[in-house]
Amino acid sequence: MADAPAALIGLSRLAEAYAVILCDVFGVLHDATRVFPAATGALAAFRARGGTVILVSNAAEPGPRLADALRARGIPDAYDDLVTGADIARSLLDAAGVRRVHHIGPARDRVLFAGLPVTPVAVDAAEEIVCTGYPECDDDLDASLATALRRALRLLCTNPDTSLTVGTTRLRFAGLVAERYRARGGRVVETGKPGALIYRAALDRAERLRGRPVEPARVLGIGDTVALDVAGALGNGFAALQIGTAQPPPTEASARLYRMPALVW
Repeated sequence: MADAPAALIGLSRLAEAYAVILCDVFGVLHDATRVFPAATGALAAFRARGGTVILVSNAAEPGPRLADALRARGIPDAYDDLVTGADIARSLLDAAGVRRVHHIGPARDRVLFAGLPVTPVAVDAAEEIVCTGYPECDDDLDASLATALRRALRLLCTNPDTSLTVGTTRLRFAGLVAERYRARGGRVVETGKPGALIYRAALDRAERLRGRPVEPARVLGIGDTVALDVAGALGNGFAALQIGTAQPPPTEASARLYRMPALVW
């Protein structure tokens, strides 16, 4: 059995070991009601010592829109760049020349398509599916997935998270749709964490900013969700810092895994 992850009192204990931080947003920098100034202070201190910080989010909104939303919340630009699951989906749609997309998720998430020559259409007219959330009606979802499978459509999932229970309410996310489509034999591409595409894009941005390659061993992923942030960082060869104590940590890779109740310097 692996040892428990190393508990830290502050990010400063790791600052010399890592050149790049890939940091989650929701649950680390803010939650639904509060912002965490100590977290942005820790990232700013890391940058002041020569480190590079890239925010990595499964948000359905493009990076520039997320940056604006963070500023509106009072969160300072304590980072060098950011990349979202929406950014990766947009780049894949553009690279494939897709023009007709069937969108599964809240209507507000269609900001993902802003500025692209993309039209949301019914599944039987689509070239691709983009899933940003769980729909209200399961029956409609099953019918859409059956049609998509028959037409061999690829499904892009911006947020592979599946569900979260808040009090007595179970919230369902895009990852559940991706699981159902994959179980039917459909092709799914995860554009958000823990998929490799978003981490590759984030590291590419860090390397461009630093002007040189960065070894995976010099990268630290920070996040609060074991299945997304911790698994994604470790799976891509980085170290991981798990924020919060509610979730049990994974039992493997403990030498590259740390824990901290909240992100502080």
